[in-house]
Amino acid sequence: MAGPIFVVGGMRSGTTLLRLILDSHPSIAIGSETGFMGAAAAVKKIPGWRNGAEWYGRIGWSEDELDERLRDFFGGMFTRHAQEQGKVRWGEKTPFHTLHMPAMAEIFPDAVFIGLVRHPGGAVASLKQSFHYSVDAAARYWNETNATLTQSGADLGDRFLLCRYEDLVATPQPVTRGLMSWLNEDWSPALVEHHKAQRDRNAPRLVDGGTVAHKAIDPKRAQRWLDQLTTEDLAVLEDVCGSLGAIYGYDIGSPQPTTGALNPPKDAWLISGTDLAQRRDVWQAAADLPPQEIVIAPDATVEEMAERAFKAEAALSRLRTRRAVRLSDSLKRAVRDRSYTDLREAVSVLVSRS
Repeated sequence: MAGPIFVVGGMRSGTTLLRLILDSHPSIAIGSETGFMGAAAAVKKIPGWRNGAEWYGRIGWSEDELDERLRDFFGGMFTRHAQEQGKVRWGEKTPFHTLHMPAMAEIFPDAVFIGLVRHPGGAVASLKQSFHYSVDAAARYWNETNATLTQSGADLGDRFLLCRYEDLVATPQPVTRGLMSWLNEDWSPALVEHHKAQRDRNAPRLVDGGTVAHKAIDPKRAQRWLDQLTTEDLAVLEDVCGSLGAIYGYDIGSPQPTTGALNPPKDAWLISGTDLAQRRDVWQAAADLPPQEIVIAPDATVEEMAERAFKAEAALSRLRTRRAVRLSDSLKRAVRDRSYTDLREAVSVLVSRS
């Protein structure tokens, strides 16, 4: 049986759509997000303990042996899910797993990775609308995440393939044919009609991120962000994401991507990790960011963690004495409990502000 398929990419980059497309293949099962690597990382480095990174060595276990146990445990869970769907190959998609790619590659040495990147305008507009990110925070998230994605993909070599969201929705057939060829799987018409395949299986209509699983691939999705960002927003994107975006072929002011500096060797815009590694000097200068460090928990004693918790609680207590917070809390309690006392307290807060 072929190894697992991990779909990786930043939030709002289209990874859920790609997951639904691949899950519609007769042989591939990729269910809802699990975030399982958070658990795996915590097992390999126990949170909240200064010796947490070496706990298994204290009883004579090597990291390879621990990886084997993690592979059996998590792989067994995903294998059962695939079998229940009548499939023979499993995969997984969780956006924050982009940060865990090296560890995932070690635990699952036969796994392959498909990375998805989206125009920063589309990703930022979606983060702003769906998760209330500021434009600046969303832009920095896009840049850092895609820099990490590209770095890890280059390190993985032929185990990694990079795809663009815009190509996936505009030309789904050549892109999915390219993906299937790389995965050594037969192409299926169900891939470009995933909405029918998901509906026929009675899959949930709404899935992760609010994506409608029963809706057909729509090329117009790639352009909707143009009406959602202001001239000032685009200036922020140009400043934060412009250099790295240009490497992928993105012009901040246009939704239509070009070939970009990576210059993919095939008809479909699909680039292997090996190609990325060979062009490392091209994109690394544009990224200008080190990969993000995964921190499960600080290396601290119980006393140190208690002190930090005390300081955080004190800061929260100071925050809750602010008039706006007191007013909001009083009004909420008054509405909920219909309490005259709470209503009187809210009025007193208002009077004190005048």
